[in-house]
Amino acid sequence: MAADPNPDVSSPFMPMKGSDDTIACARQVLRVARRKFFTKPYDAVSMEEIATRAGLSEAKALGLFASKEELFASLVVQEMAAAAVEIWCSTFGSTDMEAVLLQVARNYVGLFGSNRATEIYRSLICVSARFPHLGRIIYEHGARVLLERLSAYITARSAEGHLAVPDPDLAAQQFLSLVHGNLHLREVLAAQPVSDREIDRVIESGVRLFLAGYRGDHCDASQTTQPGRRAREAGTRGSAKH
Repeated sequence: MAADPNPDVSSPFMPMKGSDDTIACARQVLRVARRKFFTKPYDAVSMEEIATRAGLSEAKALGLFASKEELFASLVVQEMAAAAVEIWCSTFGSTDMEAVLLQVARNYVGLFGSNRATEIYRSLICVSARFPHLGRIIYEHGARVLLERLSAYITARSAEGHLAVPDPDLAAQQFLSLVHGNLHLREVLAAQPVSDREIDRVIESGVRLFLAGYRGDHCDASQTTQPGRRAREAGTRGSAKH
């Protein structure tokens, strides 16, 4: 995850309106919450502790975020939004589709395979099981944002003829699955360490498979060979008649 998320990235809960003092206090609460929630079990963190560390009363903190659940969701949404931006930021201006996809894949695996992301994921498993609505909110503002951005990129490349993708949304999901494999599961479960070499192997293989299945030249090739085949067949039928 992004180590220092853009402080201007808003969440559905963070009070972005009001006095400068209110916004500053909310950001301070989030900074403290980030250190607490991602280093300790969710149930071991209290609003009172966060408020005290932020230099506020618990009542003041609850005036900014109605509950611990709301604060946690706001924090994770902010982290996910910042990560979604970071995944794409190093690809701006590039016209090399394969290079862009490789970079996006490396950024994605690098961010979501970090120790910080692992701790966030473990916290999410605990919280979303108890508060399903928070899981939905976090998905809508995190994973879905990334998928929509990737789908839009695939759509644009298809419109240019570089890809032939009938369902960009599905293709976006397939791409992330191909370049990530079971790396995240292994990291979260701590089954075994994953080397940089293995990560590169999974990413590069995944991008190759994706392009092999969706490159536009496959579609073009089939369209160009089909008329030739029809012409040969027509010639054969004509010769047979004579």
